[in-house]
Amino acid sequence: MVESEGPATSAPRSTRGVRWARGIVAAAVVGALLGVAWALLAPAEHVGALGDGRGVVLTGESLHRFDALALFATTTAAAGVVGSIAAWRGGPATVRRAVGIVAAAAVGSVSAAGAGLGLAALRYPDVSDVAAGAVVASAPGLGAPTVLIAAPLAAAVTLVVLVAFAPDPDDAPDPDDAPDPDDAADPISPAV
Repeated sequence: MVESEGPATSAPRSTRGVRWARGIVAAAVVGALLGVAWALLAPAEHVGALGDGRGVVLTGESLHRFDALALFATTTAAAGVVGSIAAWRGGPATVRRAVGIVAAAAVGSVSAAGAGLGLAALRYPDVSDVAAGAVVASAPGLGAPTVLIAAPLAAAVTLVVLVAFAPDPDDAPDPDDAPDPDDAADPISPAV
């Protein structure tokens, strides 16, 4: 009686799925930790409360918008580089693996934004709750959702560099391709 090959071929697929899920969850957890760090380190923007739930940015405070955005982009891009290097070295170089690494970086970036913006909103009061004329620190923000591209873009560029500079075993010279010493030109006599 011939046994089926079904269970033997399905085990690697489930193992790959588990590894992929672990990678995505790890990226989300690291992203959340980076978001918490960003929320604690990003500078607040001081605004003057108008009394009707709005605030006016004070002179010089608008620079903190860029500071928070640049800090988030730099932090997540660095995590994208480090994470892609660590994940790429762990197994075979395949397109599926590269797409998974970039997707994990995107999940980590979104997780960082969610955790960071959530904690920042908890740390700073809402401008609508403050009396008119008071100066309050408002929560830092990201300003634009395009900042979420920093981590996946950095991961993708890192993967391109890793692939470009990876040693290819197919490029090694074969012993049969070595020049024959008898065919080499005599370095002393001039060529005719």
